[in-house]
Amino acid sequence: MAFEKIKVLMLGWEFPPFLTGGLGPATYGLAKALASFTDLKMVVPKSDQNFRMKNVNIIGLNHFDFDEDSNELVLPDFKWFLSEEKITDEQKEKSPEVRLKYDGEVSGNKLKSLFSDADSYGLDVMKKVQAYTEVVELLDEFIEFDLIHAHDWLTYQAGVRLKEKTGKPLLVHVHSLETDRVSAEVRDDVYKIELEGMTEADRVLPVSEYTKNSIVSNYKIDPEKIFPVYNAIDAAEVFRAERTDDEKRVLFLGRITRQKGPKFLLETMMKLCPSMPNVKFYIAGTGDLAVALQEQVANAGLNEHAEFTGYVKREKVLELLASVDAFFMPSASEPFGLSALEAAQFNLPCVISKQSGVSEVLHNVLKADCWDTDKMANYLYAVLNYKGLTETMVRLTTNDLKNIRWDNSAREALKSYKHVLQEKEKVAEEKTDL
Repeated sequence: MAFEKIKVLMLGWEFPPFLTGGLGPATYGLAKALASFTDLKMVVPKSDQNFRMKNVNIIGLNHFDFDEDSNELVLPDFKWFLSEEKITDEQKEKSPEVRLKYDGEVSGNKLKSLFSDADSYGLDVMKKVQAYTEVVELLDEFIEFDLIHAHDWLTYQAGVRLKEKTGKPLLVHVHSLETDRVSAEVRDDVYKIELEGMTEADRVLPVSEYTKNSIVSNYKIDPEKIFPVYNAIDAAEVFRAERTDDEKRVLFLGRITRQKGPKFLLETMMKLCPSMPNVKFYIAGTGDLAVALQEQVANAGLNEHAEFTGYVKREKVLELLASVDAFFMPSASEPFGLSALEAAQFNLPCVISKQSGVSEVLHNVLKADCWDTDKMANYLYAVLNYKGLTETMVRLTTNDLKNIRWDNSAREALKSYKHVLQEKEKVAEEKTDL
């Protein structure tokens, strides 16, 4: 079997230009790198037709219309997304119209609004997942693919349905886990979706060994089918902002939720700030614990040492990275931690928790257990006050970053693609022999 152009149907949830968190950039980075090696088609709930990627066909389900008279989903003028052999001579002469018979539980008239929602998640997220699953299950009628690559729990049900329907191998990419987001004991609907996806998958691709261990421990998935594919970062032009003050700035960047360790952020501030009157923590992000953290900072008498920025757009993130003196990630459970790679790329000394996947690839940052806030405070004091230490860390981390590239991640994913297709071929040959 030739593997030069494996036909991959990639299922994603976030994708540029519609981004909320780290899932979109990670999916995009891997897809862009895989495009050189595969025939890649990407399906997301919402896409912008003006956003194009070289060698990647992207379809957003928000572009489907619904014909009430025929109960069909209608996708106008998407010839480029069809399998070549499914384009008729008549269609070659005009823009083809894809029609799919739809009888899903989610009303066909509601699909457009669900997939066009400005918030990809929100209160209707489970309804959106159901709708996405019901539409994606129909796509084999006009798309040819060799395997399915599903990103994160939101797309797992769709991947499982397609595998059951077509017999094509399924790989699920684990960017985060419900046991990280909530607690190791959680057994809610999202956990059950993750469990089913990983159980039915031919291979599981977590973003780190840390996440692999969590999968084995909390989901009891066979470790023999789990193969980590680390996140990476594209080379970017970095810059430094001009500053004339003597403030020492520390950046916390991420959702303010239990998973990101706001409790440990506060404890570290309480231990560091008394010995550094000129230190200030820039806390960028929103989340369910944001208000509580602000109240706790105020009650601790640390208001002058903290600035809560709220949600920050991409441009503001870059400005923050260019203007601070250190990056701090005290996550309680972090499958990877792309923001640490960005900080390292901006030549910032990083202090991060060992409970993170990124700590496996950044070898020259300072790491401590998230609960060891004495050590965290001491590490931050050191990088903010000892120039020689900071310069050495930055120089060595710059070398680490040279090997943390999406091309390397794509090669690891491609190995798994080849493996599952070889296994499928082997099973088919054994059945033939019988």
